[in-house]
Amino acid sequence: MGIIDWLNTNSGVIIGIATVVLVGITGIYVYLTWRLLKANNTPEIAISLRPHEAHIHCVMLCIENIGRGAARDIQFQTDLSFKPDGERALEEVGFLKNGIDYLGPKEKIEHFLVSVIGKLDKLKETPLEIGVTYTDSVDLKRRHKRAFRLDFGEDEGFATIGRSPLFEIAKATQEIQKDLRHVTTGFHKPIILTEPLSKHHLGSHVNALEIRVDQFPHEIQQEILQELDAVVSKREQEIQEKERNQKTETVSN
Repeated sequence: MGIIDWLNTNSGVIIGIATVVLVGITGIYVYLTWRLLKANNTPEIAISLRPHEAHIHCVMLCIENIGRGAARDIQFQTDLSFKPDGERALEEVGFLKNGIDYLGPKEKIEHFLVSVIGKLDKLKETPLEIGVTYTDSVDLKRRHKRAFRLDFGEDEGFATIGRSPLFEIAKATQEIQKDLRHVTTGFHKPIILTEPLSKHHLGSHVNALEIRVDQFPHEIQQEILQELDAVVSKREQEIQEKERNQKTETVSN
C-alpha cells in the first residue's frame, strides 16, 4: 500500500518526468530523421584525373557526383589560362568556364584534357588546382565548397591488361555481322588480287594502322603523323646517302 500511496501522491511529478523524457526522445527522433533526409539529398562533387579506358596515355578530366542528392548551380574556380598541352587553355572547356546547371546522383562528365606522351615530366611540375561550389535540393541558399589538387603524375606507370570492353564488343559485333552476311549469301565472296601478294599485304597493314590511328583524338593523330613524317624523312636521307656512297665507290673503281 505504501508504494501505491507514494505513486498517488507523486503522480504529477512522475507524469512531468515522463513527459520530459518523451519530448527528448521525440526530439532525438526528429533530429535523426532530419539528418537522414539531409544525407539522402546531399550531393558530393568529386573532381579527378583518369586515364582513358582504351588509350591510357590520354588523361580525362572527370567531374562526378558521388553523393545521393542532385547538385545544382555548379561553379568552378581555377586558372582558366592554364594550358595542359601547351596550346589549348582551360577556358576552352565549356563547363569549367560557364559551370553546370544540374548533375544528378552518380552522374559524371568526362572531358579529354591532354595526352601525356612526351609531356608527363613537365605536367608533373604544375599540379592542377580546381575549386568547386554548388547547392543541393534541400537548402538552395547554402553553397557547398570543395577544393581539389590534381597531380598528373599519380597514374605514372599505370598499365592495363587486354583491351577495353567497349572495343571488344565492337569487334565482336563486326564478326557477327560478317557471319550473318555469309549465312544470308550462302558463300564467302572470293578475293581476287589484281596486285602482287606482297603489295596487298602491305596495303592491308597500312589500312589497319590507319583504322587504329583514327580511334585517337585529333591531337594524338597529329603527333603520330609528325613522328611518322620524321621517320620517313630519316629513312629517305639514309637511302640517298647510301646511293651516293655506292656511286662514289663505282666511280672510284
